[in-house]
Amino acid sequence: MIGNELLSIKEFSKLTGVKESALRYFDNLGLFSPAKRGANGYRYYSPQQIITINSINLLHDLGMPTREITDIEGNRTPELMHEVLTKKENELETEFHRIEKAYNVVHTLRRMISLGRAADEDSIETRYIDELPLVVGPKNDFGNSKMFYDAFLKFCDQAPAYRIDLRLPVGGKFEDFSSFIAAPSEPTWFFSCDPKGLDKRVAGKFLCAYGRGYYGQYAETVARMKAYIEERGLKPNGPVYIAYLLDELSEIDPDNYLAQILVSVE
Repeated sequence: MIGNELLSIKEFSKLTGVKESALRYFDNLGLFSPAKRGANGYRYYSPQQIITINSINLLHDLGMPTREITDIEGNRTPELMHEVLTKKENELETEFHRIEKAYNVVHTLRRMISLGRAADEDSIETRYIDELPLVVGPKNDFGNSKMFYDAFLKFCDQAPAYRIDLRLPVGGKFEDFSSFIAAPSEPTWFFSCDPKGLDKRVAGKFLCAYGRGYYGQYAETVARMKAYIEERGLKPNGPVYIAYLLDELSEIDPDNYLAQILVSVE
C-alpha cells in the first residue's frame, strides 16, 4: 500500500465517484472487495484500488455484464486484458463510424432546413459561395422517357457502388447553364451532399436564386435568372447546382418544396 494509507469507504467513494452502495454491492458479489476490514466491520481501501475500480467502471460502461467482469477481475493477466480490450476497441470503432455517419446525416439535413427557412425566395443575386464536399454519381441517361424518376431510380440503384448514403440530401448538377435552361428537370448528374465526399462544388462566384415547386418545376425562376444574367452582362462559366433545402422531409405539399439554384458566373 502506498504510504500505508487507507481510505474509508466515504473517502474512496468521493475520490472515484462510485457510490458507497455500489461499493458494498461489488463487495458482496466478490467483484471488488476492500483492502482491509476494521474490527468494527468498516471497509477500508488502498489508493491503488482506484485504478482497479476505474477499470471495472470502464468495462461496465462498455456494456460488459457484471458476471463477466467478475470472471475477468478474478483471472487478470496481460494476455487476457489485451484480448478483452482489443475486442472492445473493435466494437467501439464500429459504433463510432455508425454514430459519425448518423451525425453527418442529421447535421446536413438540419443545415439544409435552416438555409431554407432563412432564404429570401424573391432574391436573385451574385455572391461568393464556399466549397462544398459532394459525392457525384454516374452521368444520367434520361433516354426517350424524359422522366425524372427513371434516372433518379438508376442513381439510387448504383448508389452503393459510389458509396453514397441515400439518407443524405440529393441534388442535381448540370454540365452548364445551357443544358439547365433546356431541361431544368434533367440534371447531368445527381450528387449526394456528403460532408465526407471526395468530389466538390468548387468555391467561387455564383448567381443564387430560389424556386418553389416539385422537381424541375421552377420555370419562372429559370426565366428570371436568364434575364438577370443578360441584363448585367454576366457569363455563365461552369456547372449549375440545384439542391432542395425543403423537400419531403419537411414539406407535405410538393408545391412547397424549395430549391436553391447556383450558377457559376464570371
